[in-house]
Amino acid sequence: MKKVILYTILLITVCWSSSCEKNDPITELGTTNEEFSAQISMSFNNTRPAIGDTVAVTVSTWQRDDRFDKVEFHETIFESFGIQLSLEKGTSIDTKDITSNNSTFSTLILTDTIKNMAVWNTVLSNDLDKYWVTVSNNYVIRFEYELERLDGKYPSDIALISSLSDVDFAILKSIIAYNITKEDYLLLFPEAPQTHFTNGGTYALTQVGINNLKENLAKENLISIVSSIAKKGTYNVRIDARVTTPTGAVTSATPRTFENNI
Repeated sequence: MKKVILYTILLITVCWSSSCEKNDPITELGTTNEEFSAQISMSFNNTRPAIGDTVAVTVSTWQRDDRFDKVEFHETIFESFGIQLSLEKGTSIDTKDITSNNSTFSTLILTDTIKNMAVWNTVLSNDLDKYWVTVSNNYVIRFEYELERLDGKYPSDIALISSLSDVDFAILKSIIAYNITKEDYLLLFPEAPQTHFTNGGTYALTQVGINNLKENLAKENLISIVSSIAKKGTYNVRIDARVTTPTGAVTSATPRTFENNI
């Protein structure tokens, strides 16, 4: 009888002790750098945020031996856009959406990676216990992330023209040459002879005028007669999270990309 009572007490003690410890939720994990790699997942409270919105990013992670170095959150921001441009005397172009014969196509698309896997938050191993959740038996880390509109090498104002490469500006000049009004052309080249202009039809300029604009229009001259300029395309924010163990084993969560039109 005493043996039965002693066994029962030991069993209760073991069960009570195990309920207070960080248990191993998964016992068959892969190994990296001769150490069990961590498990990680990521979720969001809003999967279609607009620019200016704040998103709650939640990462859940665990590791068989509870060995961590850090948990990092990364952001990658990139944009792809055409240029909407208007000049003082009626010229208007859109390099992203050109319509011809019921078809829409692009003539100049610019791309820029504004940030690439930049760290926006980190939790070191010493601070992980703040995020331990006994019920789910893992670490649950939640941070807020604001989707900001940032510029990279291409400003969102008139300075955009100055930032264009020679190749891209040459393309823009060609587009302008086939769409410019006679009045805007005369602002750029006040002494242009009549041989630069057609007598009507699809284009305001003859081939002589088109060639002149392509060869001689400088960025500063164009800037002087711009009435409005804007980017037209998509602005993308990708959120990544990864956990690193003391031996350098890295496990990444499935990333999420948020796309907005600009």
